[in-house]
Amino acid sequence: MRLNTLKPAEGSHRRHVRVGRGIGSGLGKTCGRGIKGSGARKSPNVRPGFEGGQMPLKIRLPKFGFYSPKSDLTAEVLLNDLNRIEGDVVDMASLLKARLINKKIKYVKIVLSRVPNFTRKVEVKGLGVTRGAKAAIEAAGGTVEIASYTLAAAARREKSALRRANKNKMLQDKLAATGIVKPAKKDKAEKAAAKNK
Repeated sequence: MRLNTLKPAEGSHRRHVRVGRGIGSGLGKTCGRGIKGSGARKSPNVRPGFEGGQMPLKIRLPKFGFYSPKSDLTAEVLLNDLNRIEGDVVDMASLLKARLINKKIKYVKIVLSRVPNFTRKVEVKGLGVTRGAKAAIEAAGGTVEIASYTLAAAARREKSALRRANKNKMLQDKLAATGIVKPAKKDKAEKAAAKNK
């Protein structure tokens, strides 16, 4: 083998297609672009997914589902898994130490296991707890301190419901006071004047 005998593998380099080199080449005159229109120009300016004015596939298909960015930061922990925690206090640090959650998790909710097998007396601090899990923990002699973010969310929901109720009451009071008022009908002279304007 010598340097002057080296060459690329068969089929790895394809020859560049030379367009516009006469009728005999098969790619002369319009160079395979057809006649007129967007595709015949230097820059077609066609967005991805454009189907020539036809309703594109991405719009024809129905929308479904929802992705919450908060779901990446939220985790559920089964009540039975709390048996693996050392100590009597269950909080974010103890869950992380027991490898029940990872470092990026910010919101945790303890949920009741399908077959509850939890009899330890623990103190839950700063975590979300479902109704069933709370009842099971308190039945075993433990205590639950609800997370601040759970209480804040409940307060926001309550405030929103109160605002909606006040708005509905205001509209009902206004309707009761004034009744349904229909717009006054215009007579022929007013209609003619409005038309001439």
